[in-house]
Parts: sequence; structure tokens; C-alpha cells
Amino acid sequence: MSARDSRITWAKLLILLGMGIYLTQLIISGNLTNYINQRFAWLAYVGAGIFFALALASLLQRIMPSLHGHQHYRIGWDILLIAAFPLALALLIPSRSLGIEAINGGVSLRPVGVGNAATFARSPLDRNILDWLREFSRATPAEFNDLPVDVIGFVYREPVHAADEFLVSRFTMSCCVADAFPIGMPARADFIDEVAVGSWVRVQGRLTAANFAGEPLPVITVESLEPVDEPEQPYLYP
Repeated sequence: MSARDSRITWAKLLILLGMGIYLTQLIISGNLTNYINQRFAWLAYVGAGIFFALALASLLQRIMPSLHGHQHYRIGWDILLIAAFPLALALLIPSRSLGIEAINGGVSLRPVGVGNAATFARSPLDRNILDWLREFSRATPAEFNDLPVDVIGFVYREPVHAADEFLVSRFTMSCCVADAFPIGMPARADFIDEVAVGSWVRVQGRLTAANFAGEPLPVITVESLEPVDEPEQPYLYP
């Protein structure tokens, strides 16, 4: 094996091993759900196993060239650099969930971008933002009057909102972060200017049919707004 081929083999080994270690670190740290729906976490386990297996094969190729046989296609540094680019980005950019800075085009007040769900008998105080928006799509705003609400989300505001209006928002994720979609529940609180946009809060109150940003909607009349840490699972899964 030439010196060039030896260097390329070692580089390939390091890239494959690095990818396997990175996926393993995401799994152990719990940061994997920053990127994919928890239903598909098993794919990361499979991917890590494949990378480690390929790294082992590359190591055997290096120390026992006779096992590899004749190579019809040689990998060049250009291909290795392309393969290493995603790993470099993963190492340089800290793992984190999507926040308000990822919103482009506003937050939806309807459960769009997610599949239909069967009607469920869940207590109002046990419903999250996605649950409520699905319920809102099945009835008129007045039918929700005086129902209690207890939800967690981040504060989002737009220029069209009145001084006391805001959205309690979350991202939904069907498959992976590429299809994450921002949704929100309309709310009103006289003291909302004291709360930083993008901060996570627990909102408690009661629903009232009202006009919100020019549209009749069930709106949370906020009775309590408490700052909280970002949830361990910041996304809502359809």
C-alpha cells in the first residue's frame, strides 16, 4: 500500500469512527431528539452500529491488506472532505432544539402540517398546545368558553398583535427537524411586556371566545404566567 493510500485509509477510519462516536454521544446525552422524532431513535442506533462496523473494516484493510483484495475504485481526498463536512459541522455547532429564531413566516394557529388524530377523552388540564389546536378545529370558539388551560411553550409576538396579545408556541416534529413546524395558542395578559419574547413559560388561565388579530378564536385569558426551563422534550409529536 502506497503512502497516499495509507493516509487515506487512516483518514477514512477516523471519519467513520467519529460519526459512530457522535451518534453514540447523541443517544447517551439525550440530544438525539433535538434532530429526530423519538419514534425513529432506533435509526440512530443502527447508524452508529454501521459506522463502527465500517470503521472496523477500514482498520482491517489497513493492518491486513491481503484481506481487502484488489480495489477497483480509489477514494480521493475530495470525497473524504465531503464525507467529513457533516461531522465537522456537528462538532462545531452545539446541539440544541429549535427556538424562536427558527421561525420564518409566523406561527400557525391551526394544527397544519400534522396528521389528523382521532377524538380523545383527555382532561383540559392535560392537553398540550397541539391537543388544543386539534380540538379548536372541531368546534366553534364559544364552545370552549371558561375551559381551564395549563400549557407550556415559548412566548411569540408579531407586529399585528395588540399590546396584551401573544402566542404560547411550540414546534411540532413529524419525522425530523427538517419538517418541524411552529404552532401556537392565542393568549392575552396585561403584563406580557415584562416577559422576554422567546422565553419558556407555563401559562394557566381560561378560554374565552374573542377576536384575536382580527379573527374569532378561543383565547387564553391568562391568570398565571410562570417562567420555566425548556422542557426535556421541547417538540410536540403528532
